[in-house]
Order: sequence, then C-alpha cells, then structure tokens
Amino acid sequence: MQVELMIDLNDIIVYFIALIYVVIVLTTGDVLRRKLNLGPDFTRKVIHLFAGAAIWTTPYYTHAWVATLVALTFVVFLWLASDERFERFFSAMARPEDLEHHSVRGPFWYAVSITILTGFFTFTGNESLYFLGAAGIHIMMLGDGMSAPIGMRFGANHTRVICGSNRSLHGCLALFAFGFLGAMIAFWFFGILNYGVFLSGGQIFLVEMTVMALVGAVSATLIELVSPKGKDNITVPLITTVIMYLAGLLLGVI
Repeated sequence: MQVELMIDLNDIIVYFIALIYVVIVLTTGDVLRRKLNLGPDFTRKVIHLFAGAAIWTTPYYTHAWVATLVALTFVVFLWLASDERFERFFSAMARPEDLEHHSVRGPFWYAVSITILTGFFTFTGNESLYFLGAAGIHIMMLGDGMSAPIGMRFGANHTRVICGSNRSLHGCLALFAFGFLGAMIAFWFFGILNYGVFLSGGQIFLVEMTVMALVGAVSATLIELVSPKGKDNITVPLITTVIMYLAGLLLGVI
C-alpha cells in the first residue's frame, strides 16, 4: 500500500504536542533527581513508564507515519545524551554501567524499538493494525517499567542471575501483570476506540482481546527472562508484537 509522504499543519501541531510531552517527562525526571534527591534508578523508571505514552498521539495525525518522527527525534536525542548540554537528562536516565560508557543504551534501544514498530505499521499504511505494535510498546512500558522496582523491593533476597541480569519471581510476576494491563489498554485505545478492531455488530470481542493480551504478557515475561542484559528493551516489544500478530490471526481478529 502506498503512503502519501507529505505533512500538513495538523501533523506539525500534533508532532510538537508529542515532543513537548516527552520533554516534560524528561524534565520531570531531572527535577526529581536534582530537587528531591531521588536516585537515577527511580527517575529512569519514571521516564520509562511515561515517555512511551507519546504514541497516543498516533491516531490524531492526518498522515500516521509522521508519528514515527517523534520516536526518531527521541532516538537522536538519546544518541546525543552524552553531550554536556544534555547532562541533566543523562544523569536522570543513566545506570552505573551507562556512566562508564557515557551512553544511555537501555533508553536508546527502547526508543529504537518504538521507532521500528511505529514506522512499520504507519509507513506500510497498516495503521489499523498499530494496536499490535502499541501493545508491544505498552507491555514494555508498563510491564518492564514495573518489574524492576517491584523485583528489587520484594524479591531482593530471591534473585537469580539469568543471561547476565538479576531476575526474581516477583519481578517476573510484575512484568506479566502490568504487561497484561498495558496490552489491554493499548487494545482498547488503539484497537476499539480509534480503529474499530475487536468490534462487530456493536459487540466487543472481549475474550479474543483478553487471550491476545495474555499471550503477549506471557511471551514478554519469557522473552525478558532470557534476553541478554540491556537488550530486553528491543527484544521484548518486537518479538512480543510478532507473537500477538500470530495469535490474532489464529483467533480471527486480524
């Protein structure tokens, strides 16, 4: 399907709204670190949990592919995060190993995965299927975003090192539960509300939607468990999206 590569005033307005939102999230992380003396482990998760929500602007572009530019802009920003002009934001996102290499690789790959998924569904003219990519992103955003703090808080004494990362049952359960919630939110907003997916004759295919969300949450939990350290930000959303697509085909949703 051919995509019209042009931008109108509405696209520009929505683009800047999304960009301003991301900047507000980054600034909030920086303020929490500097003013409230909260550590980067906390501020990084704040950014992780909320920055990805910028994709909620996708249905409001005249040309949906423009949404990819928001994620791509964020990729470029994170690539330049080591620059002293962005030092405040870097400090709000950096892990100890990031300080060594002076690069924020986790958030960088997170933004790359959002760019890939958004670009794939919008540049191919398949934005009506973007609920799948959005679900993959939301599973990563909420599931992975909550797994680390819950795992560290409740499973600190029950961790196992798997593929170079500390894993706990508590963290895995958190990823599953919040990943399921994230998928359901994405299915509702991008599927039902904006593109009419999971709907027929005024009825919602709640069973199919729930099964797909469960498949996504289980897949993400297992993928995250075996992903090499620092790579889950790209393996989880991409592979989970493919698996949910296959589940949607089997269930007759797609």
